[in-house]
Amino acid sequence: MSKKSDSNKILIINPNPEEATRLSHQLEFIEYEAKTLSSPDLLSSLGDLSEYLAIFVSTFHGIKEWVGKLRADHEKCPALVLLIDDHSSDLTASEIEELFTGSLKKDIKFPELSDVLHRAEMIGKVKPAKAGGTQNPELFRSLVGNSRSIQRVRKMIDQVAPTEASVLLSGESGTGKEVVARNIHALSLRADRPFVAVNCGAIPPELLKKEQFGNEKGAFTGAFQSRPGRFELAEGGTLFLDEIGDMPLNMQVKLLRVIQEKSFERVGGSRTRISNVRLIAA
Repeated sequence: MSKKSDSNKILIINPNPEEATRLSHQLEFIEYEAKTLSSPDLLSSLGDLSEYLAIFVSTFHGIKEWVGKLRADHEKCPALVLLIDDHSSDLTASEIEELFTGSLKKDIKFPELSDVLHRAEMIGKVKPAKAGGTQNPELFRSLVGNSRSIQRVRKMIDQVAPTEASVLLSGESGTGKEVVARNIHALSLRADRPFVAVNCGAIPPELLKKEQFGNEKGAFTGAFQSRPGRFELAEGGTLFLDEIGDMPLNMQVKLLRVIQEKSFERVGGSRTRISNVRLIAA
């Protein structure tokens, strides 16, 4: 993993000292280390930029060319976040999307700030793992911060993501278990395959079997056509079973068989189907 992806350092380039200070305080509140510059011309004095996770830069005339030169001069260029102010910019909306990891308006709110920070962290982690690849990884929100607890979670994600092991996530409702599951998938060798999430507690017990394994035509009243289940939809990728404790015991037994034998049959079917799915449960 690159040094950049482990960093909590943010560089702010903004000629407005009040705005720069306010953003710096917001970043420090969520345990990031911020450094401010009043002009992009001062960037050359810093030398190597790989220690920075991201550069937050306000709009200025010629920023498109500046971004191109910055990336050409620095092999490990930090993620770039555009700070949109009241001044005009020579960038179109499509150019902003192409050149920057994200953008923030003048009145920065914590949810938006957390979003771009997490995008920067995901870019730093996924790119080295996909060296030589061209795929643009899906980026996820909310796993942001540098507290000891979050650092431990990130470390465990880094340890388990490259493996093929099934994973059980524990934690209270609303603590972000699906976010962690999506991060594990995004950093795994299955990142370019489907991620399918199922809330086991939201599906009636009598429907859970066909939802998981699919059904053949005529398997039950109303089954007018064959239908793949979640295991087939997640083939080659990751299946996330949320609230697995709410799953009936007989379904848990069937699930255990699938995990052990890596095969299953559709409801009403006799053909055994091979399953290549990584299972994450919570």
